[in-house]
Amino acid sequence: MEKQYGTLILGGVTFELDDCEYTRLYIFESDEYENTLTISFHLRFKEAIFDGEEVLPYICMNQHETHKSEISEIVGDTYSVDSPEEADEREDTLYIYEHEPFEKYVFKILDVSGDMMHIRIDGTAITDGYSEPYQTADFSGDFMLRYK
Repeated sequence: MEKQYGTLILGGVTFELDDCEYTRLYIFESDEYENTLTISFHLRFKEAIFDGEEVLPYICMNQHETHKSEISEIVGDTYSVDSPEEADEREDTLYIYEHEPFEKYVFKILDVSGDMMHIRIDGTAITDGYSEPYQTADFSGDFMLRYK
């Protein structure tokens, strides 16, 4: 089985993807649109120092409807969220200290090879939702993930 890999750069700090049981990319049949696929993923990262503390980030992206019937058809597709309210409604979160919705993001399916998918993600994450105003950090990531 090929190893999953990639990096997340969050506020200038690099986190390596943890190829563990919590890192998963799901492609499954849509509940809403017959004969189409849905994509979602959960990514866990190895420990690094962020804002003076050792943290284990975790990204949860819930179902995005592809409106496509074959995995090969989603190569080149992009999916996005444009506000914290939209991310909160979808329950898309970044965990640093707590689960926080994203401010915005876009991810793109770059390639599919065998059971691996190449994904690129960029956006702005809320890193501390309890501060006034809440704190954010730009992020980007490039990942090769096994899909199930």
